[in-house]
Amino acid sequence: MNIAFQKFFYGMMLTFASSYAFATAYPLPPANESLVGEVQYTASSYGDTVAAIAKRYNLGYNSLENANPQLNLKKGISSGAPLQIPTKHLLPSQTRTGIVINLPEMRLYYYPGNGQVLTFPIGIGKVGKTIPIQNTSITRKTTNPSWTPPDDIREFNLDQGVVLPKVMPPGPDNPLGPYAIYMKIPTYLIHSTIFPESVGKRASFGCIRMYESDIQTFFPLVESGIPVVIENLPIKFGWQDNKLYMEAYPALEEHNSNPNTSLPGMVHMVNEASKNQDVLIDWQGMSYVAQERDGIPHDIGMRILK
Repeated sequence: MNIAFQKFFYGMMLTFASSYAFATAYPLPPANESLVGEVQYTASSYGDTVAAIAKRYNLGYNSLENANPQLNLKKGISSGAPLQIPTKHLLPSQTRTGIVINLPEMRLYYYPGNGQVLTFPIGIGKVGKTIPIQNTSITRKTTNPSWTPPDDIREFNLDQGVVLPKVMPPGPDNPLGPYAIYMKIPTYLIHSTIFPESVGKRASFGCIRMYESDIQTFFPLVESGIPVVIENLPIKFGWQDNKLYMEAYPALEEHNSNPNTSLPGMVHMVNEASKNQDVLIDWQGMSYVAQERDGIPHDIGMRILK
């Protein structure tokens, strides 16, 4: 953390220490703009855990870890630790309809068609167990689902000395929790979880996990036929107030050959975002954001207005 940022950080921390971002709904910006939310600053309280802070601000573990590299969150968090809260997001560049899941970001966006966008942190599949990156749609949903463990999950648990039943009924031990949303991709679900600390982590066998409190909001809004776009976007660009912003995340390990993660790929994305416009780009700043990958939108360019 550089000195200038540190001074700003501690000053703003006092201002925002009691601010909590419970809401997940934002007004949808105009089609040519992309930013929602604001970055916040706070300090941990006595007895806080990383999982509790993440849930409090509707974030996953990955978001807090990426935005606070000065802290070793794997070892927990001490009282009074300063935290940058990354509750500012660039909307994915896809058509703003239905559900968009950005796997590297571990975040789901939902456009209900009422001038708002809802966004939620998610947990995703372990390395090698990623949900297919494709377009699909919702087929059905159910409360208190039973669970039929796929063969790979049964084998994994058997290696741990756990024998799973062929069908697990609803209940406190059912890993789907009380809500399940099914897609056209067989065996891959969007569901609640009995492991809330896994939201923002690569922990599932491919399913999309949500906090139960989040899916309670999301579930009633979802109907059969809603389109779902599953994306691999470690780098996002978007405009706001004539400024070009960039937001970057660590690439998925098994998809790190994504051309958009390379410098030429990012230059191509900038050119696509600014086509037919005169734009001044801070290439050094862009390189810094690409290296840090803190999951926060950064201003890296501006339109040259005539």
